[in-house]
Amino acid sequence: MDSRTLRNLMRIVQTGSLSAAAEHSCLTVQALAAQLNKVEEQFGFRLFRRSNKGLTLTPQGTELTPYMDRVLIATRQMEEKVETLKAPGQRTLKVALNTTLAPDFNRRMIGRLIEVFPDYQMEFSYAESMENLSKLKNEDFDLAVLIGPQRPGLPSLVLPDVQVQVVGAHCGQENDPLTLLGNKFQVRPAEDCPYSHSFLRFLDAGLGNHENGQRMIYSCSETLTLSLITQMDGVGMVSREAAQKNGLTIFPGFEDFLEVRLAVNNPNLSGQALNEVVDLPLHERAERNVRSRPNRHTEKEVFAEIRT
Repeated sequence: MDSRTLRNLMRIVQTGSLSAAAEHSCLTVQALAAQLNKVEEQFGFRLFRRSNKGLTLTPQGTELTPYMDRVLIATRQMEEKVETLKAPGQRTLKVALNTTLAPDFNRRMIGRLIEVFPDYQMEFSYAESMENLSKLKNEDFDLAVLIGPQRPGLPSLVLPDVQVQVVGAHCGQENDPLTLLGNKFQVRPAEDCPYSHSFLRFLDAGLGNHENGQRMIYSCSETLTLSLITQMDGVGMVSREAAQKNGLTIFPGFEDFLEVRLAVNNPNLSGQALNEVVDLPLHERAERNVRSRPNRHTEKEVFAEIRT
């Protein structure tokens, strides 16, 4: 069965009428009925019950409909991919930038990617590491900036000289005794959160409490952690920049540095180009002029969509 016939059958499912489905399919009722009869003959069972009120799905047709829908979705995605490959100049590169990093870093990364991949239409989004990881897995993003160690099964390149400094933070005073701080509500990073290992080191350093009765809640978002620390008078692990920006008190004597990576979810991207993205020092970006690149795009020819 070809995809066109499958689409016509789904139109019958949606309309419950041969005449309406035939009109949408630009076929005669007789031609569409012939297609339906041929498919039912191949399957060996009826897909629809016929009545004066129209066509309704049989139990077998009801069970088969979700599979038909999935085939159509996959076919449409394949057709879109074919069109993309036929016109490489219109390829889209989906990049997930990281909100934990400074706006200046993200601005430079955008400029760097536009320069290195001039033949791609850029689509950018901003989110934290956990959401970026989900985008790589579920939304077919090509690149994502992640914080923390290498993720199994996900190739990545370390961004040199770029780190996130994480600290323990709370809403108390700097001279609060550790016994008082140890009784605070703990906002712990979820297991997959890039700050989880740092929080365990924070506890091992004696600045927290290991007791099983300790009040705690898990968070996979720095934004949520900041909110919980403030609202519940808690203690948690956040970046130093976020702690200072939100007026939190930082525990003295502990800090951890996490590397930043560019995760790659597209095997078709040139390794040489990716290394050029990673190896370009941040301070050089302002000195290099995008307009000096051979065969450059003009400003109107560079398409970049920013989503938050």
